[in-house]
Amino acid sequence: MLNTETKLFAILGYPVKHSFSPQMQNKWFEKENLNCIYLAFEPKPENLKKTIESLKVLGFQGVNITIPHKIEVMKYVDFIDKAAKKIGSVNTIAFKGGKLYGYNTDHLGFSQDLAAKKVSLKNKNVLVIGAGGGARAIVYALKESKTKNIYIANRTLKNAAQLAEMFKIKAVDISKVGEVLPAADLIVNTSSCGMRKTDVLPFKADKIKSSLIIYDLIYNKATPFTKFANDKGLEVFTGVGMLIRQGACGFKIWTGKYPDIEIAGRLLKEFIG
Repeated sequence: MLNTETKLFAILGYPVKHSFSPQMQNKWFEKENLNCIYLAFEPKPENLKKTIESLKVLGFQGVNITIPHKIEVMKYVDFIDKAAKKIGSVNTIAFKGGKLYGYNTDHLGFSQDLAAKKVSLKNKNVLVIGAGGGARAIVYALKESKTKNIYIANRTLKNAAQLAEMFKIKAVDISKVGEVLPAADLIVNTSSCGMRKTDVLPFKADKIKSSLIIYDLIYNKATPFTKFANDKGLEVFTGVGMLIRQGACGFKIWTGKYPDIEIAGRLLKEFIG
């Protein structure tokens, strides 16, 4: 029952109509019997500052931030936690005492999902494909997990090299991935490869470990990475778990409670059909 005591939350993105967050967060509020509501807004990039100021005036308790606002929004928060600073983006904001606190829960979602799947990264070799915002969060999580070697490959080597320098890891030309692939224990696709039907695996994968694990952040369709894993009989995960768990970490920041993951999993299956 909505009333004058209802606490307000939202996601900001452009576009945001595809987002699963409102269904997930509102289901968690309902489950926890909290008088809260979670909405979705689509401010254009040039209106982001005004939007943040308006939400603060209206008494919102927290927001999630998605593409393309994760970097720009850092200008408008009062405090940024260590991980968000290192990653260089904010995806969760808590409004407390008139101040805005920025966090990045993407790396937590990834780490917690692998832990739930009993995948240990300690002393393992990991190849990350892509060099965008998602890659930054993944690499941060990998560094925190004490991996042995982290390689990053991207269609534009310059972008991979910049991220590699930032995190002190190794950049690889996408055409030379075959040189590091035989040693890889995990491949994480953070790129958009798989979003188009015409996409193909961006490298040759002749020599691989039989124990190689594929983790693709794309969660709502089959991709060249998931097809490759299935053809080779490899263990494969999509970004479903990461999506849910990063949202759960945001929920805990706002409410102090870690929500029911299984409820969100069932709901997401219905959402993506």
